[in-house]
Amino acid sequence: MKIQDMDDFYENMPRMPKVLVPHDVYHEDWIRFIQDLALAWAGKLPTTDPNRPSRSSLVAAELIDLWNNSFFAQRGVEIVLFKGHERRSGPWVGQVDHNLPGFRGGTDSDSSDSLSSDDSSSLSDDKYGRGAGAGAGGGYYGSYAGDAKRRKAERKAEKKRKNKEKKARRRARERERTYALYISCITPRDGSHGGPY
Repeated sequence: MKIQDMDDFYENMPRMPKVLVPHDVYHEDWIRFIQDLALAWAGKLPTTDPNRPSRSSLVAAELIDLWNNSFFAQRGVEIVLFKGHERRSGPWVGQVDHNLPGFRGGTDSDSSDSLSSDDSSSLSDDKYGRGAGAGAGGGYYGSYAGDAKRRKAERKAEKKRKNKEKKARRRARERERTYALYISCITPRDGSHGGPY
């Protein structure tokens, strides 16, 4: 399950998910982990080599791995840092997971390719097959005006469709650059809790 995006982490620390209670994770443990992670993400956690500045995402990933190895894994839990769909912590760093919970898919509801009703009505022909706007006495010029109106509506619809596609691609790129924290259930490493949950 998704815990939270990392951009909001320092100002808005997430509460402990209730699913951790049966895994013997106490509120105090969670607060300590979240405080450490918030400091690491903000670049305020001291590193092993003070002369070498590290990116906050690398420090946070190392911290998550440390907590997983020393605390969460024995309790059948794994905390994972993702950048978009790509794992940035744990033994499968670099692996892409396209089925992340809480991660909106690549298509949005507002990015349909169909024309709206007002766009399509201007493209309709009258009962004689003439373009819209070719009314009584229109003849050649009325037909020409109807064709021009239809072409203008088609250009407008095409521009609208391209803008929607462009926005959808931009949102998808932003989602792929966003870091987020996830939690998953694993088989405990020391076997003290039995089999997988």
